Amino acid sequence: MKKTIFLASVGVVRLVALAGCNTAEDAAGEAQETLILATQLDANSPFGVGFERFKEVIEEETNGEVTAEIHTDGSLGGNEDLLLQSIASGAVDMTVVSPGFMTQAIREVDLFSMPYLFTSEEHWERVVDGEVGKETNAMIEEETNLRVLGYWSAGVRNFYGFHEVNAPEDLQNVSIRTQDSPAVQDAWSALGAIPTSVAWDEMYQALQNRVVDASENDFTNMYQSSHHEVTPYISLTEHDFATRFFLTSDVVLERFDAEQQEAIWKAAEEATLAAREADREMAEDSLKRLEEEGAVLNEVDTAPFMEQTEHVREQAAKDLGALELYEAIQALAEE
Repeated sequence: MKKTIFLASVGVVRLVALAGCNTAEDAAGEAQETLILATQLDANSPFGVGFERFKEVIEEETNGEVTAEIHTDGSLGGNEDLLLQSIASGAVDMTVVSPGFMTQAIREVDLFSMPYLFTSEEHWERVVDGEVGKETNAMIEEETNLRVLGYWSAGVRNFYGFHEVNAPEDLQNVSIRTQDSPAVQDAWSALGAIPTSVAWDEMYQALQNRVVDASENDFTNMYQSSHHEVTPYISLTEHDFATRFFLTSDVVLERFDAEQQEAIWKAAEEATLAAREADREMAEDSLKRLEEEGAVLNEVDTAPFMEQTEHVREQAAKDLGALELYEAIQALAEE
């Protein structure tokens, strides 16, 4: 039996009323189907760029019979959990979420959150664009009412703090703000750090007041949050080539005929390419600005970090029931 995503709060119900009917009429008076795309990020983010490309392609491929209504800046939900719930409610047709938020539907995908699961961007692409990605899609489709339209990126996450990190021993007793995933926190603990939970919008003050010693994120988030003003040392640990799922549901797709569904998949493919390219461009620009504004970067030999956290990844894979998936991902690192 498929698992469905249940409503998390009455707030979602209110969003349903706001969203209304997704069928309208175009200028010629003909019926026009509208897809609601939503993200908590701003319009200039890679997600916003991907959504705009989706809108362009779907309108072109369907001669305007299907269009997209884009909502950014959290206007239909300020976090990924609420947006995922909104797909179930019908308030949102498509969104982008991280693996951790997918676990309410299918726990195996939390494997994609693990530090050092991927050794490079090329490894990540081989996984998500190859057989492992297809098998993961099939598993999600079989066990839930969700459909993966594409694998999007959220940059490469690195360590930053008040001093350089060159080896695992440099992390001993360093308090670091991490994601609220037990497996992620276990990985940092295995490196000697002290994982700490701090809300992202409170992080600048937390670093400034030394509530925590460090954090980890991609270049774009580092720059936009101005954390480099407080903690200028960025160590290129490259511990997470971050995966995001571009999602819809089978209920949404069933609203369309076969030709329109084909157009949706083509638009999703184009949107995925656009979002990934925007992510790379923003990361490059953010890195340049970080260095111009005084951030100090140091290269890191990641091999000792990978070795010291290997047992954590293996145990997490077993606990998640995703050992075969983990082994398939590992095998692709050797190509």
